[in-house]
Amino acid sequence: MRIGIIGLGYVGLTLAVAAAAKGIDVYGIEINQHIKDCLKENKAHFFEPGLDNLIKRNNNKTLHVVEEFPADISFDAFIITVGTPLKSGAKEPNFEYIKSALMSVQKVYDGSQLMILRSTVSVGTTRRVILPFLSQMCGKEESDILISMCPERTLEGKAVDELTHLPQIISGNNQASVEIAQKLFRMITPCVIEANSLEEAELIKLYCNTYRDMTFAIGNAFCMAAQEFGVDGMDAIEHANYGYARSNIAKPGFVAGPCLEKDAYILINNMPDCDSKNFILSARRFNESLEDMVVRWVKSKVGEPSDSKIIALSGMAFKGQPETSDLRGSSSVYIANKLKAAGYKMNLHDFVALPEELKALNLGTVYNDLHDACANAKALLVLNNHKKYASIMDDQVFHFSKDGFEIFDSWGVCTELYYCEDIKISTLGNMFN
Repeated sequence: MRIGIIGLGYVGLTLAVAAAAKGIDVYGIEINQHIKDCLKENKAHFFEPGLDNLIKRNNNKTLHVVEEFPADISFDAFIITVGTPLKSGAKEPNFEYIKSALMSVQKVYDGSQLMILRSTVSVGTTRRVILPFLSQMCGKEESDILISMCPERTLEGKAVDELTHLPQIISGNNQASVEIAQKLFRMITPCVIEANSLEEAELIKLYCNTYRDMTFAIGNAFCMAAQEFGVDGMDAIEHANYGYARSNIAKPGFVAGPCLEKDAYILINNMPDCDSKNFILSARRFNESLEDMVVRWVKSKVGEPSDSKIIALSGMAFKGQPETSDLRGSSSVYIANKLKAAGYKMNLHDFVALPEELKALNLGTVYNDLHDACANAKALLVLNNHKKYASIMDDQVFHFSKDGFEIFDSWGVCTELYYCEDIKISTLGNMFN
């Protein structure tokens, strides 16, 4: 098969490489020059285990990065993988990126190729927005257009493996669309699940991420509820789960990233007012409220901002396990923005995120070494769960000769530091006790 992929960001590039590695002839287009420059050097523009090796192995063989799709070759399918951000200042999806991506294939798309939407959209978008757009673009009746919704569900840090092992959801507006989508994804993974409709496929993606969002919201709400009784919320959840199969309360923590921060809003975008909508929205907003709680903790421990009160923030990527360099939708970045707005000075550190991307945030001084980031700070906020925090030793990394130095360990991952009596550590479980 020969496919064209529009957008070589995280979703598009991992899919392109996975397909190319299976012998599918892949042509990809991308407007971001930095991404194209990285691919010329046989590497991705982000950290993903195993991805660079596959790029190097397949680049210019079955993987072709082009400025536009060649008009002299035929394609079986085009795949839209661009992001669906929320509108600025609103919690509604912005589909302009998708429409722009569709226009990029206008010269080679004639309606005979399958158009696959991989991007996350609100329910009904594929049929009511994308299908008419394609019909108008190529001049064919909607009934003659081939279109599928095949959502992406991989986990950052494990995408290369999951693309070839996870069941792939496919759908189509007619049987021909379903058959082409099935043929394509069966070349990548052994398990393909056919959704009953385009709308069901849209819902499945939104359900998967919103379910995780709401599950974590329960753990966060329980954690904060415990503190109303003077109980450590993280300890209470850990002890409730231990050896008890019917209790699997999520560990408290930030719920963010390029998908989880927005998919609940995309799900309820065109949902009529109902109790389900209110329930989903309440969970999302509770998870967002943790960012403001951290700012409150800083103010309570450090006091009002001044030039001498520098706050060190470590773990700027939106998650630490599996490790990623991705700063999109990161609670750490949102917390830093709120601290800056409050007047605090900051030092920033991350084990994986690129220094130039951290500097581009314009939120504080960037350090490669965690010890250096803490040297002139009054407090340290550990904001993701990277495994390297578990090996931090006070005599190897930190020297807490300063009176009143505070640590906020959001995930409870700095395990070695808990044996040091002279170090003050707060977690999400006891931040207000």
